[in-house]
Amino acid sequence: MVKRKGRLLVCLFFILNVFTVGCLAGDNSYVQQLQQLAGEGDGESQFALALLYQHGEQGVKRDSERAFFWFLQAGQSGIPAACLYLGIKLENGSGVAGDPQAAGHWYCCAATRGWAMAQFFLAELYSKGKGRSQDKPRALAWYGLAEEQGYPAAKEAMAQLTDGMNDADMEKAASIRSEIQDFRAECPEL
Repeated sequence: MVKRKGRLLVCLFFILNVFTVGCLAGDNSYVQQLQQLAGEGDGESQFALALLYQHGEQGVKRDSERAFFWFLQAGQSGIPAACLYLGIKLENGSGVAGDPQAAGHWYCCAATRGWAMAQFFLAELYSKGKGRSQDKPRALAWYGLAEEQGYPAAKEAMAQLTDGMNDADMEKAASIRSEIQDFRAECPEL
């Protein structure tokens, strides 16, 4: 799972790189504009700047501490890609101290905004009781939302999880899923 998440981070970077960093290649003022906008609280600029620091692009020296700072700012601004990125980094301890509880918060940030990958990763945490109490109905609800969007591993995970669950747990999962879909679900506090 850790290797798969690492590969997903690389894919996410390249996808986002095309839309942010790559579009203004060779333009030195781009970094200055990002820094200004990021400093003014623009979440998308904060995320783009974090990617630059994370990967050492556009003449910006690689700096994992600054990258994490800007990922955190972008996550707090509600940028789903930044929330997902933070979740993965914190769950795996990639360049930062591992913190599965905080990872769950950031996965939830992206999951409640409809990101299937984050929904799946959050379900994994609930299913395994990693960083929080094990909660199979809540895991099933999140797996179901990821599966609904076609996330590849969600259907199999749901089948494994539901094996042995009772009717009360299945009803609870349906209720939780309804809350999530009605935007009434809240992410756990850090």
